[in-house]
Amino acid sequence: MKRRHLLTAAAAWAALPAASAQPAGEDATLRVALISPTTGALAAFGLTNTYVHELLAPRLAAGLESPGRGRRIVRLELHDAASSPARAGELAASLVASGVHMVLASGTPETCNPVSDVCEAAGVPCVTTVAPWQAWFHGRKGHPDKGFQWTYHFFVGLEDFTDIYSSLLARAGLGTVVGGLWPDDIDGGAFLEVMPRAFAQRGLTLMDPGRVRLAAPDYTGIATRLRDARVNMVTGVLPPPVAQAFFEAARQVGYQPRMATIAKAFPFPDTVDRRSLPGLALCNEVWWSPAWPFRSGLTGETSAQIVREYEQRTGRQWIQTLGFSHALVDLAAQVIQQAAEPTRPSLGQALRRIQARTVVGPLSFAGRMPALNVCSTPAVGGQWLKDERGRWVLQVVDNTRSPFIPVTAKFATVPL
Repeated sequence: MKRRHLLTAAAAWAALPAASAQPAGEDATLRVALISPTTGALAAFGLTNTYVHELLAPRLAAGLESPGRGRRIVRLELHDAASSPARAGELAASLVASGVHMVLASGTPETCNPVSDVCEAAGVPCVTTVAPWQAWFHGRKGHPDKGFQWTYHFFVGLEDFTDIYSSLLARAGLGTVVGGLWPDDIDGGAFLEVMPRAFAQRGLTLMDPGRVRLAAPDYTGIATRLRDARVNMVTGVLPPPVAQAFFEAARQVGYQPRMATIAKAFPFPDTVDRRSLPGLALCNEVWWSPAWPFRSGLTGETSAQIVREYEQRTGRQWIQTLGFSHALVDLAAQVIQQAAEPTRPSLGQALRRIQARTVVGPLSFAGRMPALNVCSTPAVGGQWLKDERGRWVLQVVDNTRSPFIPVTAKFATVPL
């Protein structure tokens, strides 16, 4: 997290009047804040947070049964971070000062990290997701032997991205050189640190055509260098609008890769639909899909049932973030049910020992899985393929990392 963003968040928290979350009585309400990038460049990551808020807020407001402790009413609040780290930190500071009992955040390190930093400093239980766990833990300078006291995270890790991407690109038969598209943000630095070594282990070489400077990107220059080097495959981590701009610049200079694996951009069918071209294979890691064999501890629904309900209610195609948006609120509900008292300290204790069932898999923060305060979730290799309705669907084509996730389609190679 850039220093100015941390300073902004810290200053905002320090400037607000202190307000502790008072114990909720029998008829009191626990406040849970969900901070999401609802607008801005990362808005695609916030879409399912809005949906899950609308879906589950009434259920939580009706009350959650806490064994031996009666019913606990929960007010789930949705707040827009506007795809801004500074705004995310300011929101968290304001909510902490207003007495919120627990904070949730989802949608890349730009949202998760500043929110977590504010909550850690203020002593408020916080859970985040949808950011590689290394970008969250190491990006916040987490000590491997101490971890954090109040903040927790669940998601896949860079080891999943690197292994899945290198495996799919090596199978493609499109050469051994892969162009790297690395922005000058938290994710770009984290990916660039681990990708070259992992790719080399599969006989692939990463070509760096120049970092993508998000404030003043040179898409044309990068695309031209990749074109002139005759690079057939590209990988990287770009927000959806940035990926769109790069591929448009590439088209204008006559460059078309044959295969692309772009984190952040290609979890979403809308982005894929706008970028689909004959002879271009679009692949991605799969963190969640209807194929995931898990049920919600809150609603009892399967992954497939949650997808079906989402598509019926919204008229939109499911996206991967749906499972994690649902699991984030599901986890919070189970923590509230199991806490001895409806207070911040008691919620924090329940969070540390939780054994939650969610549609992304079982979640626990006991021990190092794979680091303190982190729970790693499964990921497999995916490819975007047209279904019988003509929609681009992210199919599971390689389940080597997690064999309990069923393969749903055969990997389609693209000939030179």
